Amino acid sequence: MAPTKQPGPRQASKQSFSGRLSDMDLRLLRVFREVVQAGGLAAAEVALNISRSTISVHLSDLETRLGMRLCIRSRGRADFKLTPEGEALYQAIEELDGHLASFRSQVNAIQSQLTGKLRIVLPDDMLAMPQLDMPTTIAQLRDRAPKLQLDIKLAAPHELELEILGGRADVGINPLHSRRPGLSYHPLFSHQSLLYASANHLCGGQADADEELITQQELAAPDHAVLSGAAHLYRLFPHKSIANHMAARLAMILSGRFIGFLPAYLAEAYVERGQLVALHPERFRYQIQNALTFRSSAAEQPAVRLFLEVLAVSG
Repeated sequence: MAPTKQPGPRQASKQSFSGRLSDMDLRLLRVFREVVQAGGLAAAEVALNISRSTISVHLSDLETRLGMRLCIRSRGRADFKLTPEGEALYQAIEELDGHLASFRSQVNAIQSQLTGKLRIVLPDDMLAMPQLDMPTTIAQLRDRAPKLQLDIKLAAPHELELEILGGRADVGINPLHSRRPGLSYHPLFSHQSLLYASANHLCGGQADADEELITQQELAAPDHAVLSGAAHLYRLFPHKSIANHMAARLAMILSGRFIGFLPAYLAEAYVERGQLVALHPERFRYQIQNALTFRSSAAEQPAVRLFLEVLAVSG
């Protein structure tokens, strides 16, 4: 009788799950999560610091271990697509991440001081917001949790929720466009946005410019969906150039070649210096509600609760 062939390392790794997660299983799941968040194998190479071919092998191993196809992949980013099983697995991984985060928070609570990292994503014009005193907030976070590492990044409004949903941030402050499943929102403050032109723009020099003349000007606007309460205003302008970040939009308007909507708090100083003019503020205006946003599964994490407490005091 011929001797039984022993499985090699690759064969052993492709055995199905037995109910216990090994270190290799966790590594394969992490690779899959990063590929999904990056949108494809090529984009995940940088995040994982491994080659595309190695990523492909890991995905194949995971599919074999699970006995199901997780994604349709090719060389390009556009052709990467999750199967229904892949979507379900990704949601399960997201839940696992939430459980791990809760575990870390429980360990933190046992310790005398908060440790670990709090990843915060904020609007790119946060320092101009009168209701948001981030320097004081940061100081109080440091005083109350000196061992808690802060990771703060800025993002355009449409990117803020995606950073949290993608697991790249724990908490953020963003315009409350709509409520996404899996996220919790704590309303903070609201502000008005008005339509502005530079003083040296055609419309800026005409206080009585009619609506038809105004709407024919080129608008500096984001390329993402705007608030439902503002969409009808943006539709009035057939000519648009893209500026997703608030600072870029402000620069385009100050150039005198574009008009655009800005938060009144951001434009105020420029209006006082005579650089910007609000165009028919009784007509071209809308209100934005801002909210503290975080994963619903992270609501009881001590670091998230601390951030909310500090905001309530310093805001």
